[in-house]
Amino acid sequence: MSGAHSTNCQPVEYMVKRAALGISVLAVLAVVAAVASEDIGGWHEAKWGMTPDQVQKVLDYPASVADLAKVCREPCNEAEALELDDYDLNGQHFTVRFWFGKPDSRLEGVSMHAKQLDQADGQEALMKIKNFLETSYGAPGSIGMDRGHFVFLWTLPSTKITLYSDATNDMTILYEQRKEKENGKP
Repeated sequence: MSGAHSTNCQPVEYMVKRAALGISVLAVLAVVAAVASEDIGGWHEAKWGMTPDQVQKVLDYPASVADLAKVCREPCNEAEALELDDYDLNGQHFTVRFWFGKPDSRLEGVSMHAKQLDQADGQEALMKIKNFLETSYGAPGSIGMDRGHFVFLWTLPSTKITLYSDATNDMTILYEQRKEKENGKP
C-alpha cells in the first residue's frame, strides 16, 4: 500500500517554475521599457543646444569643420557642421556630422552616413545596426518605406532617431532635436 501514496511534487514545481519565468519576463519588459523611454538629449555626450566648441570638447574623437559645399546638394547657408571622418558603431564605419543651426550655432542634429557598404553586405549591415538601435532605444515607433528605403523611427522625449537604408549600399542614421510642438509643449 505504500505505492498508493505518491510524493510526486511535479505540479507544484511546475507552478514555481512558471511563476519564476513570468517574473523574469516582467523584469525584462520593465528594463526594456525604461531604456526605451530614457531621454538621450542629443548624441552621446553632445547635447542639443551645445555650441561647436562645446561639442568638440566632449567628443572623444577629433572633429573638423565640414565642407558644406561638398555635403549639401544646394547651398547650406542656414547651418554649419562639424565632421568626424570615421566613427565605428557596432562594427560599421560612419562619417558623422554635427549640425548647428544659425544664427546662434546650436546643435540641432547629428547625421551618420555609412561608409564602405556594398550590395553583398548591405542587408546584413542594416539588420546589425537596426538591432543595435533596438537594444539601445527599444522597438521603433514606426517602420515604413520611402523612395526605396526602409525607414525606422524612434521617438524619445527630446530626440527623433531615424534609420534609413536601401539594404544594399546606402544607410544613414539621423538624430534630430524634437521641436517644442513635438514635445507636447505649447
